Amino acid sequence: MRDGLVWTPVKVAWLSGVSRPGTSALSPEQLAFVEGLRVPAEWKLWSNFPYGEPGPTFRPVPLIVASAVNALRFLGSSLPLRRPSSRRHWAAVKGSCDRLLLITSSCGSQIGAALEGSSEGGAKVEALGLGAVDWGAGGLDLERVVGREDRLARLFTGRRRRSELVGVGHMDYAGSSAALEEANRWLVARLGGAVL
Repeated sequence: MRDGLVWTPVKVAWLSGVSRPGTSALSPEQLAFVEGLRVPAEWKLWSNFPYGEPGPTFRPVPLIVASAVNALRFLGSSLPLRRPSSRRHWAAVKGSCDRLLLITSSCGSQIGAALEGSSEGGAKVEALGLGAVDWGAGGLDLERVVGREDRLARLFTGRRRRSELVGVGHMDYAGSSAALEEANRWLVARLGGAVL
């Protein structure tokens, strides 16, 4: 056990920007998404990784505030990466499994790539980017899925995407049954018979 994490062969985590600094609690939609992933419950991380334990309960933030916070973090090379606690938690999770499967949303792919670029050893990291917003996520094994109505992610992905989800915009991935189905297909492709 490292930093309270029980060793499992695989960890599955949600990673997106943080609209409200000070908490890594998942929104009700994000929690439902993680719950719907067809892998053993003990493999799932129940916070917005890599920010540590959930902390204060999730509270909605006005869209304009959330957008400003996440834009500043993205443009500032993902500000949470400079926090030693984020890097420590990333290392602890990578040390608690053989494979770390990230399902990212928005700038989560940029955050994951920056963390992976500054770490050594530990689990193999693979990622599915739902509406990925990044500068290429170099060094991260990333497959991209974009909503047909997601104009923001399209600016970053161009033709580099595996599939397109009809009726899904940039803020819709966590609440989209099509995105959840795509995530479960990706898990099956990565894990084969280990998926429930």
